Amino acid sequence: MMKKSKLVWLASVLLLLMMIPQWGIGQTNPVRGKVSDESGMPMAGVNVVIKGTVQGTITDADGRYQIEAPAGAVLSFSFIGYESQEIPVGPQREINVKMVLSALFVDDVVVVGYGTVRKSDISGSVASVNTEEMMKKAPTNILEGLQGAAAGVLVLRQDGAPDANAAIRIRGVATINGSANPLYVVDGVQVGTNANFVAPGDIASIEVLKDASATAIYGAAGANGVIMITTKRGKAGTSNISVSADFGLQTLASTLDVGDIDQYAKNIRVARANDGALLANEIFAEKYDGKRNHIDWQDVMTRTSLKEQYGISASGGTEKTQANLSLNFLNNDGIVVNTNFKRLTARVNMLSKVGDFLEVGGDINFVHSQTRGSNAGFGNNGNLSSLRDMAYYCPTLDYVTPAGVLVSPNVINANGTYGTSIQSSVGSYDGGLGDNIYAVQMENNGLTKHNRVLTNSYLQVKLLKGLTFKTIGSYILQMRNFENFWGNKQRYEADGVTKVALANYDARYRLQIDNSQSNTLALESYLTYNLNKDIHNLTVMMGNSVNKSFGSWTSATATDFPGENIRDISLTKDLTTRTGSGAYDLEVRGISYFGRAIYSLMDRYIFTGTLRRDGSSNFGAGNRWGTFPSAALAWRISEENFLQGHPTISNLKLRLGWGQTGNSGGPTDRSVAALTSNTIAYYYYPQGGPSGLGTSRQTANGYAIPLVDTRLKWETNEQSNIGVDLGLFNESLNITLDYFIRTAKDLLLNQSIRPSAGYTSVYTNYGEIRNSGIEYSIQYKKQVNRDWSFGVALTGSSLKNEVISMGADLLSVNETTTNDGSNVGPVAATSGVHWDGHSICREGYAVGSFYGYKVDGIFQNQAEVDAANAAARAKGHTQFQNANTGPGDFKYKDLNEDGFIDQKDMTILGHGFPKLNYGLNFNASYRNWDFSVHTHGVAGQDIYSYSAMTLSNIYPGDNQTIPNILTSSSKAAWTKENQSTTLAKLTILDYNYNMRGSDAWVKKGDYFKIDNVQVGYNFDSALLRSVKMEGARLYLSVQNLICISGYNKYGDPEAGQGSVLFTGLDTGRYPLPRIYSVGMNIQF
Repeated sequence: MMKKSKLVWLASVLLLLMMIPQWGIGQTNPVRGKVSDESGMPMAGVNVVIKGTVQGTITDADGRYQIEAPAGAVLSFSFIGYESQEIPVGPQREINVKMVLSALFVDDVVVVGYGTVRKSDISGSVASVNTEEMMKKAPTNILEGLQGAAAGVLVLRQDGAPDANAAIRIRGVATINGSANPLYVVDGVQVGTNANFVAPGDIASIEVLKDASATAIYGAAGANGVIMITTKRGKAGTSNISVSADFGLQTLASTLDVGDIDQYAKNIRVARANDGALLANEIFAEKYDGKRNHIDWQDVMTRTSLKEQYGISASGGTEKTQANLSLNFLNNDGIVVNTNFKRLTARVNMLSKVGDFLEVGGDINFVHSQTRGSNAGFGNNGNLSSLRDMAYYCPTLDYVTPAGVLVSPNVINANGTYGTSIQSSVGSYDGGLGDNIYAVQMENNGLTKHNRVLTNSYLQVKLLKGLTFKTIGSYILQMRNFENFWGNKQRYEADGVTKVALANYDARYRLQIDNSQSNTLALESYLTYNLNKDIHNLTVMMGNSVNKSFGSWTSATATDFPGENIRDISLTKDLTTRTGSGAYDLEVRGISYFGRAIYSLMDRYIFTGTLRRDGSSNFGAGNRWGTFPSAALAWRISEENFLQGHPTISNLKLRLGWGQTGNSGGPTDRSVAALTSNTIAYYYYPQGGPSGLGTSRQTANGYAIPLVDTRLKWETNEQSNIGVDLGLFNESLNITLDYFIRTAKDLLLNQSIRPSAGYTSVYTNYGEIRNSGIEYSIQYKKQVNRDWSFGVALTGSSLKNEVISMGADLLSVNETTTNDGSNVGPVAATSGVHWDGHSICREGYAVGSFYGYKVDGIFQNQAEVDAANAAARAKGHTQFQNANTGPGDFKYKDLNEDGFIDQKDMTILGHGFPKLNYGLNFNASYRNWDFSVHTHGVAGQDIYSYSAMTLSNIYPGDNQTIPNILTSSSKAAWTKENQSTTLAKLTILDYNYNMRGSDAWVKKGDYFKIDNVQVGYNFDSALLRSVKMEGARLYLSVQNLICISGYNKYGDPEAGQGSVLFTGLDTGRYPLPRIYSVGMNIQF
């Protein structure tokens, strides 16, 4: 028994002795301290980690930290651009650290094609975007964040829809038929010309490659510039969770000052009198003034709405494995009723290292979005989301019946049903609205869904000292679905019970389903070798890329379904309405070989050379390959002995660059002659009777060999660049200046040929476009004292765009929706409003210049009209302008002096490229508070304003609706009593075509916008530690605060266009909202 007790006692002692080291390790004590830079200023965001674990924290705004650590632990302090430090804890309870700039990262590291380089070694033109400042705008997509953030990058929002896009141009436009959008590269993968699928909160850095010496490594894909996006990654030795939420209240920022219903009625009476005609409906007679119901469509069609953004991310890892996971959700209810955009983004990336020679990793990115209601068409040419259209519509639904009864329909009846305007079966009407546009918008059920999957994986192997091999494979799947089911609409009288018999309306239910998908496969592999010896530093990279794109689309429609819950194409009751179509997209294949060498001598003299050889299936066998070289030199003058240690100049570098890139155009088979049925059809009469007698002609597809250019080849973009980088006062003030010339040769375009050849045009290489300009970036930052700091950044660029050669003029009309949905029904029935060929490409002028007539005053009396007609008859013409031209009509200039006004008198009126675009940003911080203002603007911009025409002229061009014009236009219109020299008389018939495209509608579009004002507060770290938080920031902001412009009376001057042919054209658009936001960012 005693023996057994001794054994138990001995075992207990041994167990106690074994636990003593564990107690020592397990017992922790709080360690606190402060981290500062070399000047003694506190550093926020420094990682403090217990070495060998994932336990860590970050310093607060005062540079302070606190962490629980055992006495035997080692604390690791790290921050990008600074040397990491490891300090044993020992008995210390307070450890203060001074961080030292890393010799390797005294210069920022910049992401370029297929690698990274030190900013000091950059010899091309590359702009880095401050993503921290960008996120203070709370952007919904990357383009909103880029606006005003980088020199030489012009971003113009196309509208304010919940899913709005923007036009982005880097150093102008160098194509006519193709896209001018830049290439986006996300984490090393080329993703095309749109990266709005990337959640802004996932972005770690953005670099914009602008000149050919920087972009030529991407060959044809980089012809319009390259935007490099790097997403956030996990970090070794630490783990954290971030949560963000942003709530925005959206309102209509401004309205157009159009007339009320009595002014509208007066305009109609004046116009009918000028035309010598009577009112179509008595409702607009003077006796009804004060009795009509006025509808402010701008108020009815818009609302105060909510925009919500949420994000959560988790990241961390060890020295061997790091990972990052993020989930973002956006729900944006537009300010136009029944418009909405939702987007869900999920992203995972991970890397794992095996020893110090092998690394593997990959990304998966999934995006689902859906859009409802935005930019829905109405009638022939309307856009229910356009503020101009809302203001333009007849401001009442009232009418008088043929029996003389005044009827006042409601927009919305008390029971929620909808009223409508007069039906053609009842009587005629001057307003011509035809329906209740609010009801039409609310009944818009069309839903567009997008799903996108981007996945990639890579393998990186260190083969030898300095030699690395990397291969990255990617797959992108994009799917689009549109579905709409509509019909059986009902309208009611003011009692909400009595139905209105709708004229010319097919009440049957209709179903439409469209589907499309595209697939892109790519594999890129490259070797990188670095030799750093004494005064020499050489980096050589060479690689290969292969890719393939393919896809398909289907569409099906049918009419007449048994009920609203029967949504199956095959169940239509009228089989004759069932249609279906579909096709495979053209498959595009590409293969490339590329290489780059960067040589630095004494860290002063830098040479960069690249060469890329691209192959494309778009061209014939003899021209499928294009070779695109570039070369650049840089001289770091500040490293010379005569400038080293200079008290003012801390950095001075001169850069010279030249290079070529290509453009293969869109997918095409127009380099090989082959039979096709595309756009080929013929008519025939079936058997059973003589042609034209008792039978109807029918259509069938035909086959023909189209005219092709078998020598079709690459467009070539050539750029030259000279730049200087200047840093003053220890990099407190940084200035960058660049001058560039960008020339596109052998343009891919449809060139007109003589019809006698049997064809009207051929797709070929011809022409040259030149862009030139100056870019500047000035940034100043100052740490005033321990509490105060501020910074100012000014970026901007000038641009001259010119067609050097292209043969015959190319005339274009913006009649249909542009290829990215930026316009809906933009210019009505061009022959009706006489805006034919309003866009022109001509040698010696800018791409897509404004084309039209020049106004030479207004005929003030009949004697002036008679004199002009007499002079015209003397030269053999019937009249000078039009047959019924009279007093109060515009007089146009006879530019060819033939005595008669016709299309030969049309001329170039200007263009939409601003002479200067700029961004001005300011930020400041005081202790835990921060403040920022982001602005941008343009100068020297003209706008060809279809909106100004429709808001100044009551010719019913859109939907045969007589416009409600601006109050100022009503006052300025010519009358016998007010012989204006500004605007022509009011006329509905407009015999003189005063509405035609002319310089009367070319307006100055200069503007200055305050895009975002934000105030933020970082909560004290001591308070946060008590609730287990590492950081928390609350902010308040206002977006789209103010727009200063003389153009505001016609709408927003920021008239972005997706097509290069219509730069500066304003046809009305979804209004940009003003957003009042509150948000929170929390780190654990």
